[in-house]
Amino acid sequence: MPTMKPMIRLISISALVLAAVIAAIYFALPSPQQSISFEEVGPGSSAPQAADSSSTLAAPVLVATAGSDRVTISWAPIVGAASYEIWARQGEDPWERLDDGASLTHNVTTFTHTGLTSGDTYKYTGRAAPVSGELSPWAAEVQATVSHVPSLTAAASAGSIELSWTSVASVDSYQIIMWTDGLTDWERIGDPITGTVTSYTHSGLTERNTYHYRVRAVVDGTEKNWSDSVSEIPVRPAAPATLTATAAVGQVQLTWTAVSDVDSYRLISWTDGQTAWKRIGGTISGTTTSYTHTGLVAGRTYYYRASAVKNGIEGAWTESVSDVPSAPPAPVLSATTGVGQVELSWTAVSGAGSHILIVWTDAQNAWIRIGDPLAGDTTSYTHSGLSAGQTYYYRVGAVVDGTEGAWSNSPSAVPGATFMPGLVASGSAGSVALSWSEVTDADSYQLIVWTPGQTEWERIGGTHSADTTSYTHSGLTAGNTYYYRVRAVIDGTEGPWSEEVDTVP
Repeated sequence: MPTMKPMIRLISISALVLAAVIAAIYFALPSPQQSISFEEVGPGSSAPQAADSSSTLAAPVLVATAGSDRVTISWAPIVGAASYEIWARQGEDPWERLDDGASLTHNVTTFTHTGLTSGDTYKYTGRAAPVSGELSPWAAEVQATVSHVPSLTAAASAGSIELSWTSVASVDSYQIIMWTDGLTDWERIGDPITGTVTSYTHSGLTERNTYHYRVRAVVDGTEKNWSDSVSEIPVRPAAPATLTATAAVGQVQLTWTAVSDVDSYRLISWTDGQTAWKRIGGTISGTTTSYTHTGLVAGRTYYYRASAVKNGIEGAWTESVSDVPSAPPAPVLSATTGVGQVELSWTAVSGAGSHILIVWTDAQNAWIRIGDPLAGDTTSYTHSGLSAGQTYYYRVGAVVDGTEGAWSNSPSAVPGATFMPGLVASGSAGSVALSWSEVTDADSYQLIVWTPGQTEWERIGGTHSADTTSYTHSGLTAGNTYYYRVRAVIDGTEGPWSEEVDTVP
């Protein structure tokens, strides 16, 4: 018998050790019983404690899915549950309740635990609560290790794709790869991307192509696993909502509504005589919403379209708009003769950049330009070196923004010699305005007129005094051609008649 005492003592000590181990495990894990109490829940607190097992609710079955900085816990709905509790611990830290006690209602079956450190492992449990009564047993413990794999998302815009991903703790850098039709393998883009950056814009892309992406973290020099691939298709910029065309003299003013966040705009124009639409205005800044198309042909219809450009991608075109530029108004031209010359003057035209003056005589077979260049602010010109007795006809037109305006009236003039007045005739409604150059020492002047139907020339206006150099012949028949001559009387002697001028009132 004395030999049995050490054996009995050894068995007693082993039993005590086993009981202590069982008790430690029992009190460290959540109890499946109905009512659970907690001692000093929070940092440094103990684990959930044992309770009874009278609950009629089933314990939730939890699933933990790890991300790069989070873990998502999900479960199936529990019949009769009004809400849920989710608890977590890291390593041997005390259990900590994650939900706020109000957000996990009966129709909520997921919870995301965020702000976690990559590589750390977290354990989770939870239970269901009825409207009243006892809580369910604790769910079987699940665990998840926060991944070093970032979660990648892609968002398409005009000509580019915006990539963003979740951060990974202690990361040195990130690597992005891309693949699209035409590539034989994945291609690295965006290098270098430091560990503090979690986004990248892939620009200059072709619309309608599908682009695929992956990202991975480099931690302590080690390349971690690639993320799942995401894909997107770049889109075209929208067309300006409206385009308007407003015609003016020799030009069309174009305005359009702004398109948000574009680099530039393009304008195209078409008119009769063109085989295709023509680009105008060059590259127009994305902050500009108007353009003036100048140097246009009056009376011609011009058509226009506009589009926006972003990252090299041309957007949709607007519907075409059109307008017809007008011509600059015609100046009113007058002429005064002198010896061997004609003084010409005309009314100003607003906005004129220059003028075109032309002359014609019986000895010419076409109108000839004279006086070039004539500036926009010039309204007179002296045509000199002319032949006495020769009839000259004149016209003038204004040029506004490169567009030639309508021609003026066409007065005729006959330069004089020393004793021969020069004569100018200009027709208007029912009358003809006549003027002539002064002859030195003249006593008076005589005017004669002839029109088809008369048998001979007829004196008009009686005797015109020496200080008179103009006369208006009125009461005339519209559409008839009237021919005129003038001469000076010097010391009672009648000088030679001027060459005839003609006009139609």
